[in-house]
Order: sequence, then structure tokens, then C-alpha cells
Amino acid sequence: MSFFDKIFDFFRHDDLGAKVVSIFLAIGLWYYVMTEQNPISERIVEVKLDKINQSDEYYVAGIPEKIAVTVRGPRINLNSNLEEKITAKVNLKNIKPGQQTLPISVKSRLGQVLSYTPSEINAYADTYGEKKVSVIARSVGKALDDMALGSCVIEPNEVVVRGPSRRLDTINRVIARVDISGQSESFQSNCDLVAVNDYGTDVPNMRITPGMVKVSASMVHQMHSLEIPVVPLISGELPEGIKVSKIEVVPSSIRVTAPPSIASSLKEIQTKTLDVSKLTGSQEFACELDLHEKVLPETRTVRVRISVESVKPKKEKNEAKN
Repeated sequence: MSFFDKIFDFFRHDDLGAKVVSIFLAIGLWYYVMTEQNPISERIVEVKLDKINQSDEYYVAGIPEKIAVTVRGPRINLNSNLEEKITAKVNLKNIKPGQQTLPISVKSRLGQVLSYTPSEINAYADTYGEKKVSVIARSVGKALDDMALGSCVIEPNEVVVRGPSRRLDTINRVIARVDISGQSESFQSNCDLVAVNDYGTDVPNMRITPGMVKVSASMVHQMHSLEIPVVPLISGELPEGIKVSKIEVVPSSIRVTAPPSIASSLKEIQTKTLDVSKLTGSQEFACELDLHEKVLPETRTVRVRISVESVKPKKEKNEAKN
């Protein structure tokens, strides 16, 4: 029996009225479900942007990983995994060097695509190039006991860098990052590499061959050099009848070299104690400096000049008043 025969047979029976009513009830129920229980709604989702027909000859910058897509449809269709039902593509087939605008195409298997942002991309394309670059070591981490990275032997000491020509022109060296954390003696390490420009800033999207180098490193004691003021340490009471009018230290400051842990807290250097209890007049002394054993000074002795002047005894002052 054909479809039309079935329709004719359906309406031919005596209970036609009931069947018509059931049809309208079914239509009404369908309408209720679609409008009340599953209404038409809109949803914005982030969708991965696929790059198609990409050539190995060009590097393309400015293409986002995802775009925002607005879709309209029955709510039940928009509730689950909608982003998997939408495809977004940018075609790189006709890409050329320089700045250019590329359109985006979006399709959805569920619902109607109303809009998407961005709808086009301002991209920049560059050809790839490569060159040989020297490798230098740079320490990272903190060593033990004021130690620092000393001499390094790097194998190999040259690598090949490949990447966008415009960025490649700015690269003058490749850094091997040597982790010295906890190190105090010579050691060997396999180190990752990163390309840097003239300002020492990492240059991304570069392929370095080989990707790692072997570094044989030695550790040395780290020292800081700084200028520190000299302060004389005076003890004893001056003899009666004189007082100190001036104290000079020559030189007034000296340059010292010390480990960072000591140099950071070194604000002044004192002389060894100078006793002035037997001083009878202005005098110059050669004074040794009181130094920490790990502090290396440019000199260990300074001259301290003490100038004095006479004062009247308190008794004479009282008599003069009377």
C-alpha cells in the first residue's frame, strides 16, 4: 500500500472526526514542546579556528586560536557540546609576504550561525630563513655558599636557528640556561636553548638544531666590589685641659671585595680601637682596620688625625666668675 493509499484509508473510516481531533492535538502538543519546553534561543561559544592549506614556506602571525560564534536554534540543540558541531576555518592557500586581510568561514551542523567575531583577520606572513649562531651560557637558580657560574665548555658551541626571516635578523646569540641550584663544585648538564635578540629578550617561534647542548661548568666564589666609609673607633678619656676639635680619617672610604652575603650588610668599616687617654696634643695615628676574614680591602691601614685644643679647668672658670 502506497503512502497516499494509507492517507486515504485513514480519512475513509467512520471515526474521521476523532482522527482529525487527534491530529490537531498532536500538532498542538508538538507546538507546545517546541515553543515552551524547547524554545528557540541563542548562544555564544568559543570555537577553535583551523588553519587550512598552510604552507611550510611561510610563517603567519596574527591568527587567533579561537573565535566567538553566535548560534540560534532549539535550546536542546544548543546545550551540549555545541562547539564540536561548529567548524571555523581560515584559508592560507593564497598567502603572500607582508600584511594582509584574511576572511574566516564558519559552518554549524546544529542551529543557524548569526555572527562570529572576528569575521576577518589582519595577518602578517614572513618567509622562513636559517643561520648559524654561537651559544653562550647563562646561569639560573641559586648556588650554595656565595658560589657563581665560572668557565663553561659548551658542546656544540654553534647551532642552527630557523624561523621567520624578520625575527631571525634580530638574533645574535643563543642562550644555554645552566641551572646552578645547589651547586658548589664543577658539574655537567644538558641544557635547553633559547634564541635572544640584541636586548637579551627571548625570540619566540624559533627552531634550534640541536635543541640541547652539553655544558661542562665550573663554580667560583662570587665576590662584589664596593666603596665603604671608614669610621674610627675611639676609647679612653682625654687628659684634663684638652678636647677634640676635629677627627679626620685618610682615606675616608676604601674599596673592598666581599661575598654577596657579607657585602649586602656592610655599611661601614671600623678601625681597631684607638686609646686617646694619653693624648697630649694633636696627633696622627696609623690604625689597622677591623675586617671580616672574607672581606678583601684595597688597604688594611688608614691614618687617623686627631686635632685637640686647650680648655680652661672648671675651677679656674669658677674663680673668674667670682
